[in-house]
Amino acid sequence: MQYLISALYFLGVLSVLVIAHEWGHFIAARLCGMRVDDFSLFFGKRLIRLGERNGTEYNIRSIPFGGFVKIAGMEPDDISNGVSIRTALSKKRKDVKSLIGLDTKVLEFIDPEKISEQVDEAIYASIGADSRLTPEGIEALKLLAISKTITAEEQKYIEAVLDTVNYVPDPTHYNNKPILQRATVIFAGPFMSLLFGYLLFCGMGVTMGLPTIDNTIQALGKDKANKPLPAEKAGLKPNDRIVSVNGTPINDGEQLIELIHNSTEKTPLNLLVKRGESEIPFTVTPYVDVIEGKSIGRLGFVPGSTWKRYGLVDSLGKGTNMMVAQVVGITQIFKKPKEIKDNVGGPIAIAGIIHEGGRRGFNHIVLTAALLSVSLGVINLFPVPILDGGHLLLLAIEGIRRRKLSSNGIYVAQMFGVLVIGMLFVFVMYNDLSRVFGPKH
Repeated sequence: MQYLISALYFLGVLSVLVIAHEWGHFIAARLCGMRVDDFSLFFGKRLIRLGERNGTEYNIRSIPFGGFVKIAGMEPDDISNGVSIRTALSKKRKDVKSLIGLDTKVLEFIDPEKISEQVDEAIYASIGADSRLTPEGIEALKLLAISKTITAEEQKYIEAVLDTVNYVPDPTHYNNKPILQRATVIFAGPFMSLLFGYLLFCGMGVTMGLPTIDNTIQALGKDKANKPLPAEKAGLKPNDRIVSVNGTPINDGEQLIELIHNSTEKTPLNLLVKRGESEIPFTVTPYVDVIEGKSIGRLGFVPGSTWKRYGLVDSLGKGTNMMVAQVVGITQIFKKPKEIKDNVGGPIAIAGIIHEGGRRGFNHIVLTAALLSVSLGVINLFPVPILDGGHLLLLAIEGIRRRKLSSNGIYVAQMFGVLVIGMLFVFVMYNDLSRVFGPKH
């Protein structure tokens, strides 16, 4: 039963995060006057059509992972110039539909197999690097259209191609908006994920509370050789509460951690520990650890935590601190390649975290959702094509060169992005499966 509940939690958390992220794109597109054709939760075939409003269909699809908004004019050929002709990746191509968009209905009645090599080559040669017909190409096609060497069907084909010159850009299309508006729409998704995570942190602070380090011992650590550290050697145990250090009363976990971290002279610390109803003195000498060039004292235990409610102002501050810590934590992972394997997880790892959170209480589920939302926002800003950060990178390149990228350039960038994301997906899945089926330490 717990696994079924965890599965529902997983789908619920995923759905909420996707809706928040995509709603950012959606609302920004609407505010910028763009047409949004589809807002779907999940991918694949449509399962449920929730309805249509202001030209946007709302759907639930069959593959329960992710979601999307379909903004008019975001196909690579549209992004490059908003015309219906696509530059060919291969010069030898007979498929009319892949060369010409279906703005002209006559194309539906043209059989690509009846188009000669001569006409096919002439049309390809008439398309410039920006996927538009060149002035020279237009003149050449006009002459070819009245030539007696082509068939009536080929003439219709050429006329349809020439008709694309009269294409009128749709002002509601993404590609026809100023670059700043397009960048705003792309950035709005990650921004909404970050904002949603932040609001969850703040909302938890004034309702169910936020986890705060206290002065109890949750677990005892081991060194790299799996040998006891000072806390265990001295006789400390899980659930012990440290009430004073060198005679200084301990009021909270942050004060305790600060005192221990500042003890870098290997001087013994006199601890007064409450165990059950008894208070027991211990003497423990910290060991010195070096983190990013800074020496800190450690005793070798994991501090416990409690859930604490705050006022509105304090909750805003705590929410800000937690979001910043999550953002910094994600970026720091990639500065330490050796630690990536231990800190990066995929769907299986996320499902495991949510399953564990469900066992510990609904507040842990909400906290996990907040952390994942912030992570989703940060990761989507990575400059990898097909991610939002990749789109922003392409827009930056467009702004620098002061002209739009060709559809070919966008296709190549997207293929590179698919390759990178594919490799990352294989890595995180391998990592997840290794944690589940690999040797336990």
